[in-house]
Amino acid sequence: MLRFQQLQAAQLHAAAASREVETCATGLVFPAGNIGGEPIFTVRGMQEVPEGAYYERTPYAASLKPAFMTELSNTAKKAGAGVLLAHTHVGLRPLKEFSSVDDRGEVPLEQYFSRKLPNRQSFAAVFTGSTLRARSLGGTNTAIAVVGRELLVNRKAEAADGNRHHRQVLAFGAAGQAAVASLRVAIVGLGGTGSVVASQLAHLGVRDMLLVDPDKVEETNLNRLIGSTPADVGCPKVEVAARHVQAISPETKVKAVAGDVVDDHVAKELLGVDFIFACTDSQASRAVLNQLAYQYLIPCIDMGVGIHVNGDAIRFIAGRVQMLSAGLPCLICTDKLDFEQVRREMLTEEQRKADQYIQGAAVPQPAVISLNSSMSSAAVTIFLASVAGVPSTARMLSYDGKLGTMRAVAMEPRPGCIACSEDGGLGLGDSWVLPTRKKK
Repeated sequence: MLRFQQLQAAQLHAAAASREVETCATGLVFPAGNIGGEPIFTVRGMQEVPEGAYYERTPYAASLKPAFMTELSNTAKKAGAGVLLAHTHVGLRPLKEFSSVDDRGEVPLEQYFSRKLPNRQSFAAVFTGSTLRARSLGGTNTAIAVVGRELLVNRKAEAADGNRHHRQVLAFGAAGQAAVASLRVAIVGLGGTGSVVASQLAHLGVRDMLLVDPDKVEETNLNRLIGSTPADVGCPKVEVAARHVQAISPETKVKAVAGDVVDDHVAKELLGVDFIFACTDSQASRAVLNQLAYQYLIPCIDMGVGIHVNGDAIRFIAGRVQMLSAGLPCLICTDKLDFEQVRREMLTEEQRKADQYIQGAAVPQPAVISLNSSMSSAAVTIFLASVAGVPSTARMLSYDGKLGTMRAVAMEPRPGCIACSEDGGLGLGDSWVLPTRKKK
């Protein structure tokens, strides 16, 4: 699979739709995990080539000068990357696939870049005004994900069973339902918000889920843990959630991981998913998922609920939902990460005991199922807007429980952000270090 950034892909779609001659663009390609043994790659820095780089440019063909190709290979070698060679097909009825001219032209290009960039995978892509195809350079077609405010994945899903999702199809169409069914979705944290998300996704028809949580059910969880019963006290939360999901949708494939996402080997489990829900209550896990979303181009929705009590009175009830994806601001941009708290939570138990600045245990916070459900439902609706075409533009929401208001929030990414910009880790895949806790 090859993951593109939506904003960069949109520029090539626009060029294909508006210009009478073909347009070329290049990018760098980085390895980024795998799905069931199939390698995944991210595309970073895709941009149009300068006009002076063209050797030929017509409505039917475009080629680049050898000097430009040499410069491109040197840049990729320095970055430890492969290359992407993209071009457009133009006209009223453009060819959506690679042409015979493309097939012939890629043979010497594949030979050149294989020699210049050994052990690096390079790709070709062709854009029309509305379609995108990609393949290994001179080779076979690959699956594609276009990641940004929306997520577009060209993976086929099995047909829906009978009329089970008929009312949803009436809402967002058969194509939207097929998109939901085609995705592998991870939920990190299966507590008050995560258990609601898991239940809703099962009802919606998500057929492949990864559930991650290190904790076991406690009696105090039973007031808000969807699918749990008193008999589940002491059971891993992921097992309770997996049982509940498959009771709703027996055909759904579920993998349960009883582990902490701040641990490197657990975080790497997420690299093969298409979408992540961050339903955790720790700063460290949020920091890991924030970085992973941008570094590996895997969209993630982070959510949280806070109830502040002073004496016997509730001072405020606040909730938020924020989508983390290429082109959208990250948790660093929106000042949602406390890096001192991240540091403390990343420590092992032995390190915590030795740290003189850490005193006492975490204090349990108020939690109410209806408030958790409100934020979880808002998050799932953003998911549907991103993948199924539900006409909602909000990607960040703020909730005031005392006023009973939910409002959309609009913010721009910070220039040069270490997490979500190309000055930092955006699209770097395996070549950038995740801020996880490594085993010694």
